Amino acid sequence: MSTAYSFEGRALTPLDWQAGKTLRWAAWRPDGALALLVGNGGAAFYYDGSRLLPLATGSRHNLRGAAWSPNARTALLVGNRGAVLLLEGEAFAELPAATSENLRRVAWHPSGEYALVVGNAGTVLRYESATRALWPLPGDRAHTLRAVAFPPLGSNADRAAVQPAAALIGAYASRWAGYPRPHALYRCDGRYLQSLLATNDEDDLLAVDWREDGTALVAGYATRPDGSRVNKTLFYDGSAWRTFAWSDERAVLGGGWRPGSKDALLVGEGGLLLRLDESGRSAALDSGCADNLIGPFWRPDGTSALVLRGPGDRVYTV
Repeated sequence: MSTAYSFEGRALTPLDWQAGKTLRWAAWRPDGALALLVGNGGAAFYYDGSRLLPLATGSRHNLRGAAWSPNARTALLVGNRGAVLLLEGEAFAELPAATSENLRRVAWHPSGEYALVVGNAGTVLRYESATRALWPLPGDRAHTLRAVAFPPLGSNADRAAVQPAAALIGAYASRWAGYPRPHALYRCDGRYLQSLLATNDEDDLLAVDWREDGTALVAGYATRPDGSRVNKTLFYDGSAWRTFAWSDERAVLGGGWRPGSKDALLVGEGGLLLRLDESGRSAALDSGCADNLIGPFWRPDGTSALVLRGPGDRVYTV
């Protein structure tokens, strides 16, 4: 059984990898020459397009997310129990823990001045590039934060008065955790976390991505008050939100714009693979598998994407 796939526009191609650990996330270096993959038990690898090259992180924590700085000189890896690792070349340094919560995703501001790390219990940490300091940010918080991404500098969203240079953050808006009306989407300007959208659904928004023109894609699934489940995509063009929902037995677990294109790829439970356009229309693709798929992790030039085989438990381990 493959642990990863390559997607080049039509179908998934299994990759013959022997990682030995469950892989959870991938991030391409900005030049597209290497991808950084992270996973359980402190696992990390470089992928050069043909081979996996193991890296010694010195950590035993399950690593859930990773991102390269815009200048590609460093990368941040984040994971369970507040783990944040700084990678320079092939040398890792574990930063002093700023929380004991599990951390899930990390994104750099396009300037490279700082990065945001998000995770369980509404945790948002700011990493300062100049000082290598890491500290928690204040603001609205009540949920597991699932995904984070900044708009590109100079885009419509970056210039918009309602959201200047602010990251979008997707969340799991659980009603069962004793919270008030659930919020599933937040913004963070690097100083404060602010809730954006509340719905009557129990949303789990696992993917946030920005297109080069500043159009945002948010994707996930929701459980409605009547107990039914739908998949959801939200689009933001700098001025207004549009939401699309559709029924499917398989939950969306990830999504992202194809660089240089106006189309996106959604992946999910049971081999779910969908091509999506900006009008909300989707076309099912044959993945050829029944795996829970995580990604897509697009090469910066848009020629291909990595898609990982996720754990069997569909959501809480993503």
